[in-house]
Amino acid sequence: MKNISQKTGEKSENKFVGKMKSFGSGIMPTLSKLSKAFLLPIALLPIAGVFLGVGAAISSNTDAGTFGFYFGSVLNKMGDVCFGNLPVLFCISVALAYTKDSGIAALTAVVGFLVMNGMQAALLHTQSVDPSTVWVQIDGNEWKKLIFDANKNINWEEMGIGLQQITKWVSASNLEEIQNNSAIVVNSNFELIDGAGSVYYSLLWIDKIPNGLITSNIGVQSLNTGVFAGIFVGAIAAKCYNKFHDTQLPSAISFFSGTKLVPIITFVAVIPLSFIFMFLWPYLGMGLAAFGKASGKLPVGLDSFIYEIAERSLVPFGLHHVFYAPLWWTNAGGSIAEAFTNVSAEDQAKFVNVWLQNHANLAGLIVGSTPEEQFASISKLIQTQYNDLWTAMGDQTIAYKVIANTEVLNFKDLDALGLNIGRFQSGKFGFMLFGLPMAGLAMWLNVPKENRKSVMGIYFSAAFTCFLTGITEPIEYTFLFLAPWLFYGVHMPLAAISFLITGALRTHVSMTVSGGFIDYIVFGIVPFFGSNAMSAKSVFGVLGVAAVMAPAYFFSFYFAVKYGKVMVPGRDGSADVKLASKADYKASKGQNLDGSKIKSSKDSNEEARMEKATKIIEFLGGEENIVDVDACASRLRLTVKDGSLVNKDSIIALGGATGALVKGTNIQIVYGGEQEAIKPRMIKILDEQRKAKQAK
Repeated sequence: MKNISQKTGEKSENKFVGKMKSFGSGIMPTLSKLSKAFLLPIALLPIAGVFLGVGAAISSNTDAGTFGFYFGSVLNKMGDVCFGNLPVLFCISVALAYTKDSGIAALTAVVGFLVMNGMQAALLHTQSVDPSTVWVQIDGNEWKKLIFDANKNINWEEMGIGLQQITKWVSASNLEEIQNNSAIVVNSNFELIDGAGSVYYSLLWIDKIPNGLITSNIGVQSLNTGVFAGIFVGAIAAKCYNKFHDTQLPSAISFFSGTKLVPIITFVAVIPLSFIFMFLWPYLGMGLAAFGKASGKLPVGLDSFIYEIAERSLVPFGLHHVFYAPLWWTNAGGSIAEAFTNVSAEDQAKFVNVWLQNHANLAGLIVGSTPEEQFASISKLIQTQYNDLWTAMGDQTIAYKVIANTEVLNFKDLDALGLNIGRFQSGKFGFMLFGLPMAGLAMWLNVPKENRKSVMGIYFSAAFTCFLTGITEPIEYTFLFLAPWLFYGVHMPLAAISFLITGALRTHVSMTVSGGFIDYIVFGIVPFFGSNAMSAKSVFGVLGVAAVMAPAYFFSFYFAVKYGKVMVPGRDGSADVKLASKADYKASKGQNLDGSKIKSSKDSNEEARMEKATKIIEFLGGEENIVDVDACASRLRLTVKDGSLVNKDSIIALGGATGALVKGTNIQIVYGGEQEAIKPRMIKILDEQRKAKQAK
């Protein structure tokens, strides 16, 4: 009996372990696709960012009504509209990523996004009070209760005052309640407002939802969920497409079969999701705002330091996009409305002083004699005339919105509010501009002198690419796959230190996704000289950090590679040097060895690409082992049935790849650009192979 029960226990345990392994192997492909989905809208951001920054610089330095003003405004808004609609772009991208780029799924995702937000808009309203309970303060002193006529309009004549004399509106049962500071502050429409003058909203049973959690999603006033809701709707649209796009309905309703059925199913499927967000998001949103506010108060850039350790550690797995998304595009990374709402009287006075110095031309629009009244007036100006700026949340989104609206708010103003924008971005310039390029130089100097010339182009082109664009894969993956300890033990700590210093310095230079010299010009130099958007310490502090990181990276990598005996390219003792051969001579004449004409480079290049794609399929275990083929900015991403059949060494030996990662059934091959040419050819070859197999 004991043996039987023991065997039964072992079977149950093995079954449980098997399920856990199956669950674990399914997570990586799912997250990998999600990361790839994020890259689609992210790829749009660099050009949008250039338009945004350059447009803001031109319009802010030319007179209103001139050609330069309108030209700059057009560029600015062209860029700004991309960042203002990130949620729906993410929604479409997720749907595409999980349905092999289906246009039907993309259209369905937009339908689902509109339906979800439309439901919220129908149930969303501002909080109002009974007008008969409202008292008004006259010229900052006397309080009077409102008197109404028979038509329920305020009877100004009987009250003996005018609207222009009122300085404050509150809801209270009696004057004693006002004097005890227990009255509820309202506006002239009898709506509840916060300390910054923003209205509160109600949704279902949830009251006092901050104005910052409400925004316009493609024209629909609804919850400001950042990119989260878009991601979920896109996933639902993809699921509905994959399950129902080939469904055949009974003949009576056959018109709605197939792809026509997908948006109908999605229309209904997003209803529960909309209610889930309505139930949870107000609380979750306020929690994220609290997290963003609390993390920003960590001492001397510690929040930036922790961020970069986590972000960089996820780079080898391609999951870093998933990590930084909430910090860049939701209120976990900060909120302008939240920053204005929760400000002490001392900080309000400090902000007003800084703001009036930076925006003297707008001083005539500000009313009030006390700092508190002036602060409320500035808040109202931004909220009513720059609502997109007011509702901006997330470290990157706020940076872009500020650059687009520096005439009313800049980074120096936000500093006075205690909002450290750029804390999850600026640190990248430290190791992108000089750090990693110097690491490349250090690795090259470890190559024997007789081999340096032959490999110089490899290292210097990779270093220049990193400096100019911030694309790090050629350098990072060279040492990541040769010696992972270099990545985690040297590079990651240095990168985190770069973020620590920029966070402590409170630099505010934003970026797209890279942090190279192009980003530095667009988001540092142009805003500084074009619209005085940030301090000199902010823009040039970034360069100072880069100057510090250059020797740190150089000496760290030089000695680590030297004494760690890392066999970087060219250090293995061989040199790519050879004498000219007969074949070389014939090739210079456009002939093969047999005298026949060499095919055009276009034909031969295409043959080489097709042959390489075929070989990759073979080394992945053949057509029958491949489930899905996809690509992102730097990697070929594949899903296979059996990861043990993959020969990653042979794939790398084909050339072009700097490494390969096999995680269960998820395969990632790092190319840095060539993957976009390999992916369509692999898909084409696989289709041909499968058709040939079916024909047999």
